[in-house]
Amino acid sequence: MTSTDNNWQKPTVADMPNSWVVQRVAETGSTNTDLFSDAQRGAQHHTALMADNQTAGRGRLDRTWEAQSGANLLVSLLFRKPHSEISLCQRIVAVSAVRACRMFVASDQAKSSSINLKWPNDLLLNEKKFGGMLSVADTEQTFIVVGIGINISWAPDYAAKLKDLTLSQSIEPVGLLRALLEQIDVVEKLSSQQLHGVYVDLLSTLNKLVRVELTNGQVILGRAIELDPSGRLVIEANDQKHLIDTGDVVHLRDVNHE
Repeated sequence: MTSTDNNWQKPTVADMPNSWVVQRVAETGSTNTDLFSDAQRGAQHHTALMADNQTAGRGRLDRTWEAQSGANLLVSLLFRKPHSEISLCQRIVAVSAVRACRMFVASDQAKSSSINLKWPNDLLLNEKKFGGMLSVADTEQTFIVVGIGINISWAPDYAAKLKDLTLSQSIEPVGLLRALLEQIDVVEKLSSQQLHGVYVDLLSTLNKLVRVELTNGQVILGRAIELDPSGRLVIEANDQKHLIDTGDVVHLRDVNHE
């Protein structure tokens, strides 16, 4: 990693929540890989590693995740017990990310409500992806590293970015990171039941016709009807219910254009 800690102005560092240790680098292969190594060496709970550029960033199913340097938020977050459960950490970060992004358009209800989630870990802006997460854990799950990328001012043609909303205030990766960490501190205090309810409220996937591609290659076509307490998606297809732990979900339009 090439450190750019000197690029942090002291007021900027002071603005970060005191509960977090925030590090920044100009460029690295993967913040997840780096923070995972740091965690193995004892990095503390609530360590965040932000990069202006990633050369080997990966998304789900080993897809490449790339962005123009400095244009978007690229950060990995370290959680230790009592939050060392991947699905729980992902939901905490997902809810916090939506809340953080909505803060920049809070005065416009239509714009705010256009930001939501697609199961299991994508951020949507008007039903187009503008962010995603990838989590890794050690064998005993004593720690979880959640990597998240959020498009702010650059996105490929098929994706969206926050600045598509014509924001009235400027938004930069550091500012969005600050808002994200602040929201995580709040969301972590929710009970499991409260977190589940908030997550479900933000989930665009429910009640939609979806195609789910499972990791074993099986494809399920049906309607997403609910999310169980453990975070599994319930798909109703051909009068059967399928519980999905993990999979690649595509939202489809049905004959009712829902």
